[in-house]
Amino acid sequence: MQTIDSRAFLAGVRDAAPGRAVARSRGAKGRTPLFIVASPRPLSGKTFLARLVIDFLHLNDGGARAFDLNPGDAALAEQATTLAVRADIGSIEGQMALFDRLIVEDGVAKVIDLGNTMFEPFFHLMGEIDFVEEAVRRAIEPVILYAADPHPASPHAYCRLRRNFPDVIVVPVFNDAILKGRRMRDEFPFVRAAAVPLQIPLLPPALKAQAERPHYSFADFHNKLPPEIPEGLAVELSSWTKRVFLELREFELRLLLEKARSSLGAS
Repeated sequence: MQTIDSRAFLAGVRDAAPGRAVARSRGAKGRTPLFIVASPRPLSGKTFLARLVIDFLHLNDGGARAFDLNPGDAALAEQATTLAVRADIGSIEGQMALFDRLIVEDGVAKVIDLGNTMFEPFFHLMGEIDFVEEAVRRAIEPVILYAADPHPASPHAYCRLRRNFPDVIVVPVFNDAILKGRRMRDEFPFVRAAAVPLQIPLLPPALKAQAERPHYSFADFHNKLPPEIPEGLAVELSSWTKRVFLELREFELRLLLEKARSSLGAS
């Protein structure tokens, strides 16, 4: 990956993405959420998690823009329902193009599916250009949804992220399909209420096969039962989806409460 002059880079992003009136504010205190779904490990359920977040945002907040940073594997971008855009940070031009779209004040939530090979380069670049400071200045709330994995490298990288980005909420996500019954809460410590881990219940293979059919989103299973799917499976998918979306809704409420308390404390 090409190296850059961080000050010049951020100045270029600012020039390319001038402040605009926010069409519709979301998140705590009117901040627009930017969800970075990440893991340094392959096969961690990361893209599956990104898809859930995108579908949740479409159902509850009117939509989201998604970016697929998985070199050589466009798993998210290839799913028609996500409308994800391929992104590349291997060049300065690609870096500028991505961060230009992330920093724009348009009131639309953003979701990044960060490939495991891009984990280190992306967060290094994010720290180098002081992206968090600029995002907060533009009323954007970066949140890292960390797909937990039983490999020892996973909790180590999680703790490093918390240390390198102390002002960013890093939320562990425990997917039963990945952890397979392992209890790992102690290995992913947290101190902020908004960083309480999210729990993704096991989605049986038969249900997952139905959910991954072309042109379906998880939002389709939330309020109605698609007639093309056997009724029993549709009911199970609807129940599972509501449980996951409730996890995400409760996270939003915890974030809102944390920001409200912070605002009252500052006042």
